[in-house]
Amino acid sequence: MTAPLRFLLLEDNPADAELNLHRLRKAGMVFESVLVEEEATFVAALDDFKPDLILADFHLPRFDGLQALQLLRARDANLPFIFVSGAMGEEVAVQSLHQGADDYILKDRLNRLPAAVKRALEAATQRTSLHRT
Repeated sequence: MTAPLRFLLLEDNPADAELNLHRLRKAGMVFESVLVEEEATFVAALDDFKPDLILADFHLPRFDGLQALQLLRARDANLPFIFVSGAMGEEVAVQSLHQGADDYILKDRLNRLPAAVKRALEAATQRTSLHRT
């Protein structure tokens, strides 16, 4: 039996987080998840929870998704990171991809989320494999 995936959600709205998780469950994904919304709990979850993938909102009250992405990339260049946001303009989305995000999904287009998660996980596996080679 394969261990469940571990998803770290950086989101200040629990209802939005649950919508993301519902969409992934509906697509047949088996996972565990942790929800955080501040920098300290985000960093602690990276160490303690050891996620396979991060789903992050862009706008949070005291911390934002780009800061989270920068913190992550300083620690791990390979861990998949996907923005799931309702308020992310095209310029910011492109900037986030240049800074190492794997994808971005608009909250009103959550039907794209499962495919984006699968692609990001597959790309991370390929990067790890290439690095080992």
